[in-house]
Amino acid sequence: MVSLDAAALEQLFQLVVVGGLAFVRVGALFLTAPVLSHGGLPLLFRASLALVIVVGMLPALPPQPPLELHPWVLLLLALKEATIGALIGFLSSGVLSAARFAGGLLDMDIGFQTALLFDPNLGGFPTLVGEFFAFAALMLFFGLGGVETLLVALTESIRLLPLTALTFPAVTAPELVRWVGALTALAVSIAAPVMAALFVSLWGLALLARTAPQINIFMLSFSLKAAIGIGMLFVSVPLIVVLLRTAVQVLQQEVLLVVRTLAP
Repeated sequence: MVSLDAAALEQLFQLVVVGGLAFVRVGALFLTAPVLSHGGLPLLFRASLALVIVVGMLPALPPQPPLELHPWVLLLLALKEATIGALIGFLSSGVLSAARFAGGLLDMDIGFQTALLFDPNLGGFPTLVGEFFAFAALMLFFGLGGVETLLVALTESIRLLPLTALTFPAVTAPELVRWVGALTALAVSIAAPVMAALFVSLWGLALLARTAPQINIFMLSFSLKAAIGIGMLFVSVPLIVVLLRTAVQVLQQEVLLVVRTLAP
């Protein structure tokens, strides 16, 4: 009877450890995933939501390898879970980061960066056009099933990288460089139409300065760049939405592909 109680107690402890490791993975994902990583969300809300997801996942988890209950092993497992969760969240928020970067490029050219204010929720100075692009990308992320993709990627990562297996994800530097390069190319593609129009306007102002030096080109350029930038921004909104929609769809496939390549 004593041995049965000890076995049941050990099984219960193993279940608690598995749940704790799953909580670390989900919690790390919430720190980098879209919306959930926003500083305006209370930490207690994110922790409670992660706990609810873990409790719902526990009955459906595949059998986990035997676990060695050693403090250093548990510490390494927690570090592995935090790495996997943060990586999935970082990949899923790539389009939003690219959209903010594209908006930052346009704000710098148009001149909106003089109107920046510190946002304590983001911990920085969000740009006007960048937040507009990020909001559009976020709506497309929700509308095209981005949340479902996150949950599928999470369950797929648990299947390929069990919670109690001390195997770190096989992520290579070229893979990360390729991912960052693709996001940078996306940001430049989003900002390209407006940047091209602003470049042409600057070229025209340079010619005007040579032909009519008495005109104060420096003061004229502020209002002209703002007018051309805002006008081209509204004209290119349909193209930007198409680019963001395609990027979100590719992102969903890429996240699942990267998760499947994490297995060593």
